Amino acid sequence: MTSLTRRLADFAAGLSVADIPADVLAKIKLHLLDALGCGLAGAGTDLTRRVLATVRVDCADGPCPVPGMGVSLAPAGAAFVNSTAMNALDHDDGFEVDGKGMGHPGATLVAAALSGVAVSGADGATLLAALAAAYEINARIILSIQPSQERFRQVYGVCQHQSLAAAAVYGRLLGLDGTDLANAFGFAGTLAPVPSLRRYNWDARPLVSFKDFNAPATEAGLRAVGYAMAGLVGAADVLDGPTGFWRMIGSDRFDPDVLCDGLGEVWWARHASFKAYPACRWMHTALESFETLRDSHGLAAGEIERIEVLTSAGLSRDFMDAAPATMVDAQFSLPYCLACLALGLPSPDWHVAGALADDDRAALAARVTATVDREIDGAMSGETRRPAGQVRVRARGRWFEGPRLSHPRGCRERPMDDAAVIAKFRANAARVLAEPAVERLQAAVLTIGTAGDARCLFRDTAAA
Repeated sequence: MTSLTRRLADFAAGLSVADIPADVLAKIKLHLLDALGCGLAGAGTDLTRRVLATVRVDCADGPCPVPGMGVSLAPAGAAFVNSTAMNALDHDDGFEVDGKGMGHPGATLVAAALSGVAVSGADGATLLAALAAAYEINARIILSIQPSQERFRQVYGVCQHQSLAAAAVYGRLLGLDGTDLANAFGFAGTLAPVPSLRRYNWDARPLVSFKDFNAPATEAGLRAVGYAMAGLVGAADVLDGPTGFWRMIGSDRFDPDVLCDGLGEVWWARHASFKAYPACRWMHTALESFETLRDSHGLAAGEIERIEVLTSAGLSRDFMDAAPATMVDAQFSLPYCLACLALGLPSPDWHVAGALADDDRAALAARVTATVDREIDGAMSGETRRPAGQVRVRARGRWFEGPRLSHPRGCRERPMDDAAVIAKFRANAARVLAEPAVERLQAAVLTIGTAGDARCLFRDTAAA
């Protein structure tokens, strides 16, 4: 029988726009738009600038633009920097099933796609087919290797598996057939970064700069395609069997049926999610609970005496740093992000230069406390890993309660509408582009399926 690995490779190589349901196709365009906006906003961060400077030491100039940075690099280098920029603000998309988050696909897949488009000059329909295939393959791989809760507490990787999906989108855009894509998957699986969530410096701030390790996974996918195109031999059927990728990535469970059952008919890509806040997804229910409470009662920052977060034991332990030292630390700080909301800061302003040192924000953050809630802790601590949350606020001499939320906004159970996703893109892109350029880029993405050359996406961003 054809291996699971080969079946996925054939799916990626052969998928056409006509095979993709209309709602999935529309969703892929929105994820492309969202990732481009996140990348433009993230391009100006100190983190991305440092990564670019490091990459340029080893990477030659080339045909692949880095939007918002004004440089063009060789494919793997550009993909690494673009992936960093898209993930830099922790505003990029995710993949969630019933609230359980399993990666940040867009920062890997769109970054790989940009390099693929720049090298190949592929048309827009091919770009959409490549991205749809990659989002679907990515979803199926991570679903199939979900570990037991005991193993999750020991070892887990947030985005390392995305190396294979990066190879899928890049290889498809460069015209690889199923045989060569399966070989590239073999390289991508063995080049993937090790699963390192448990070593993010939770007990020794500052947190690691790459946090989700999107960029190394992206680069691994591109390198894998390059090795396959050079005629080198990768691991055969890397996703199959008792010693397959699931073992390599540290999981203790593998469900092979998830990889290919209903392929082309059941679209797990529909569970790709959007983020409303530039912060760790596990905090979003608490942030939304506070924002809803603030708006419904018209609470001003100066009225707030105390903010109490009802949360899980893990978030109470690891996410309550009231004085984060870096931008990455701030993205994992409930006090910091709640203070940004209390002050009414637009999300693109949460991590601009000087925000960490703002005295008003620091004073508000110091008034945030956390209480472990049994129900919420149960949802987060079990295998569901559902980031429920609620916030209570002391103001005007009494307590106000925000709603208790079991799923973050932007997932399939509580979707963001198209207008909200587009508004988020426009706010992020405006960090770099003038209004006419934002308008043109939005139109180019939403009509990309008719473009004869998908490099039109670089028209306004390449030299920005």
